[in-house]
Amino acid sequence: MIGDDLLPHLVQVEHPGTTTDRYGNTVNDWTASTRSGVQAWMQQNTGSEDTDQRDAQIGEWLMICNPVDVDGQELTVHGQDRIHHGPLTFEVIGPAAPAYEPAELHHYEIRLKYVKG
Repeated sequence: MIGDDLLPHLVQVEHPGTTTDRYGNTVNDWTASTRSGVQAWMQQNTGSEDTDQRDAQIGEWLMICNPVDVDGQELTVHGQDRIHHGPLTFEVIGPAAPAYEPAELHHYEIRLKYVKG
């Protein structure tokens, strides 16, 4: 595991709840979501502005964290989850990428997308 001194950012991993829509399909319900606090390293990898048809800021970030939350519980991060870091809300891109040391899971590397506008 990575030492907490190298993971200075406290973020929230938000998992959506589920509900059934009028057609009987199970869909995400963000009003019934749950959150877990996680110590992480947050790093912006790319940033751009989409000025064609709108005024948008788009960024891709990398989040590195241990495979446990701040309460010591096993951490799960899925592609439909959201990450909250200060005033920013990110969408998780794909599944969390596990990084192993020879004997066990060491940490996760999670790609994030931020879009505003």
